[in-house]
This record gives sequence, structure tokens and C-alpha cells, in this order.
Amino acid sequence: MAERRLSHAYMLAGPEGPERENAAVRLAAALLCAGPEPPCGQCRDCRKVLAGIHPDVIWVRREAKDSELRREILVGQIRRMTADAVLAPNEAARKVYIVDQADRMNQQAQNALLKALEDPPGHACFILCAAAADGLLPTVRSRCVRVDVGAREQKDAGMSDLAKGYLEAAASADRAQIVLYCMNRTRLSREDTEAFAEQVKDAVRDVLCGRAQDPGLGREGLFHLAALMDKTEDYLRHNVQPKQIFGLLAAETLR
Repeated sequence: MAERRLSHAYMLAGPEGPERENAAVRLAAALLCAGPEPPCGQCRDCRKVLAGIHPDVIWVRREAKDSELRREILVGQIRRMTADAVLAPNEAARKVYIVDQADRMNQQAQNALLKALEDPPGHACFILCAAAADGLLPTVRSRCVRVDVGAREQKDAGMSDLAKGYLEAAASADRAQIVLYCMNRTRLSREDTEAFAEQVKDAVRDVLCGRAQDPGLGREGLFHLAALMDKTEDYLRHNVQPKQIFGLLAAETLR
């Protein structure tokens, strides 16, 4: 944002709630911000966006019918949005459209949006908020910069559990158990493998500093695993695939 390298479309992927809505508002403020470090929170555009009164930030939500919300966002809503997007902004340099529950768009609506994403008006930006990203067409997803919202703590907890399982396998000194553990992790993404290595290093540091109980590795074993995680991170930086990384761990966890 500070370098003004902006996309015309973002997808905020995460559970529905205040955190995702606040993220959408802050992203909209950043897209319209006139300050040096967007969102500055001080310029006129930021203040209006954060107050919910900026005329160039338009929300698209499920419409009501007979006092109840429709099940889907309909194609007519998206067509009205894209027609409005070609009009010049009212005050800011661009207009921002926030589609809440974007995964509730029916297929016709998504196809209508796809046309705007493929050939967007120069002053229009789109923010799609989705709890189930897979509910959006792959062609729509591929044209958005994805930002995960509200998932970091859950993901870190998952990686922490994986790291704990790895340390327990290492402490068992059972090569077959270690090999089985590593074989079952070869499908992790590069990002998750990096997070796993960092969590193992954090767990090792906690034991060495007395903040956690030694699972039975001893100081030499702990230092060995810390060095192995350093090697893992170095290999990942050199584009070694997670499958090969866990092959390395299967072979070198036991000294």
C-alpha cells in the first residue's frame, strides 16, 4: 500500500463477523487514502471511510424479500454495481465496491462480476468478502489478491500441534515413527512448511529457556533439531519442495 502497488480486486477470505468487516473497511480506507502511509486514518477520505459515510465506498449485500434476506446475491445486483463502476468517483481518486458474503453470489452474478474483473474501469476496486473461498468460481478467485482474515491464530495453533507431534516423534527415537510422521506431511504447502519449521524452533527455544518441559530430547537433541530447522528454512528459500524437506527430516531427525 505504501508503495501504491494496488490491485483492482481483493478477496478477504475468513469467517463472517466484525473482524472481516473491519478488515474490509480498513482496506477500503487504504485504497482511497491520500496520506503517505495508507490507511493514515487522518485524511478526509480515511475519516469518511472509517465513519461509514464515504460516497465512493459502496457495499453490496444480499437484498431483503418479504422481510427476509434472499439466499443469494443476484445477477441484477452485480450488473447495477458494474454499471455504476464506470461512472467517475464522487470525491476520491477511485471507487471501492465491497461485496459482502461474495460466496453467496449465484453463478450468473459471478459471471457478470468476472467481466468487470477482466476489464476493470481504471478508477474502480472490488473487495470480495467470503467465508468459503471455494464458493467462488476459480476464474473469479484467480483475478483477486487473496487476504486471509481471522485465520492466523487457528493456523498457528495447527502448526504448533504439528510441531509438538514432531518433537514427540523425535523424542521416541523410533525411526519408523519419524518416517511415518514425515510421510504424512509431504503434502503441506511451502508456506505451511515454513510455519511448521518456525513453530519447531519456537518450541525448542521454550524448552531451552525453561518455559516448557523437555519431551526427552536433551540439550544436544534440541540443538540438533534447531539446526535442522535452520537447514529446512534455507532449503525452502532455495525452492526445495516440501516433499523433499520432509524426506530430509525423515533421514536426519535422528542424529
